[in-house]
Formats: sequence, structure tokens, C-alpha cells
Amino acid sequence: MLLALLRHGIAEDAGPRTGDRDEPRRLTDAGIKRMRAAARGMSALGLAPAVIVTSPFRRCVETAEIVAATLGAEVHRDERAAPGMALDDLADLVVTHGGDGELMVCGHQPDLSRMVAELVGGGDVEMRKGALALLEVASLRPNGAHLAALYPPRALRTLGVGERHASTGGPAED
Repeated sequence: MLLALLRHGIAEDAGPRTGDRDEPRRLTDAGIKRMRAAARGMSALGLAPAVIVTSPFRRCVETAEIVAATLGAEVHRDERAAPGMALDDLADLVVTHGGDGELMVCGHQPDLSRMVAELVGGGDVEMRKGALALLEVASLRPNGAHLAALYPPRALRTLGVGERHASTGGPAED
């Protein structure tokens, strides 16, 4: 199975509007623009998950919706993808939502880096905002996957420029 782990895009800082609550933080305008370009990059890679499972936190939902609109996927909110996700939670998400052989999960740090490291048997993985890890999963347990690719957000956006150019016949806006 192909498992795509996506970190949410650039979100607003916690401040007076959100107080101490982390859940309502939205993507910034730059975060939205960059995630649209990254989603085009994901399309250029040929990603086609039927479902994107997302943390219920607003910035993840917004990220998942942007990507889903480009890839033609459904978005499913799931508490198990919220901050603090463990490998058992990820395994449950795959069992629940991963029926077609390709699944994308949109979540948070440090959870995503930890999931990649656990699944591939160690290492230090940096998942910047908007980064995407693609894992070929044989088994959802430690050492049960192979890291097929790790795309920093800039690489996805660069791929998206070509995709936009091909689809519109003109230069990219983002």
C-alpha cells in the first residue's frame, strides 16, 4: 500500500484570537497559495488517493480540502490524526480508510516525523509545513515500510508549476 503523510500548510500563529487553543488556527494566505501549488505538484506525481484522512484541527482540514479538490479525493476528519497520533492510531486509520491501496493522512509534527522514522526503522526525518512523505507499506509496525520519497514543500510547488503550465497553457500564478 502507498501511504502518503502530509504535514499541514503554513498556519497563523496562536494569538489573541485563538488564545491558548491550538485547534482554530487557520492557514495563512501564503499557506493557502503554497498548498494549492503543492497540490498541483502532488497531481503531477500521479497521486490519486480516494480518501484524505485529516486531523480535525482547522489548519489540517483546510490543507486536506485544498489537496482533495486537486486530486479528486474525499476528506474524512478523524480524531486519531490529531496531535499525539501514535503508530497504533495510524494503523487504525489505514484499516478504516485505506481500502483502495493508497491513503493520504494530513497531520502534525512531531507525529509525522516520528511515524516515518518508526515505519522505516529509524533516522531523523524533517517534515516541514507542507512536506509530503510517501511510504510503501508492507506492514504497519516498526520497520514495516520503505520510504519511497520525501518531498519538501518547495519541491512540490516546483512540480506544481509544470502541472499548472501544462493544464492552462500559460505560466503559473503561484
